[in-house]
Amino acid sequence: MKKISLLLILSFSVYSAFNQSYKKRTPEEKATYYTKQMVDDLKLDSSTTKKVYVINLVVSQQLDSAFAAHTEKEAMKQVYYTVFKKRDEEYRKVLTKRQFLEYDDLQRERREAKQKEKLENSKKEEK
Repeated sequence: MKKISLLLILSFSVYSAFNQSYKKRTPEEKATYYTKQMVDDLKLDSSTTKKVYVINLVVSQQLDSAFAAHTEKEAMKQVYYTVFKKRDEEYRKVLTKRQFLEYDDLQRERREAKQKEKLENSKKEEK
């Protein structure tokens, strides 16, 4: 009985510690993060950086409000598709052709890596 009590207390304390350390980022923090990432990856100048930040801020705000309004997975997929399509149209206007193609390649690589990671995790769970 003591072991079970100790295990429950330990589990609860770990869970509590994890929840306290998680902090939801604001749209401004997300936009800053993604813009910095793009500046590092694409070597953007200051004028383009400002424009990209505004695009990222609008996207972050749209996704946050959509996430708050929708809980259905299919509805969210449609919102993501629409918002990201519009975002890419805006990126095409402010980035050079080379920068946009490089950005698109980086996004594709990240998506593929994420899918590969999900596949590996699902295989581990099956075992």
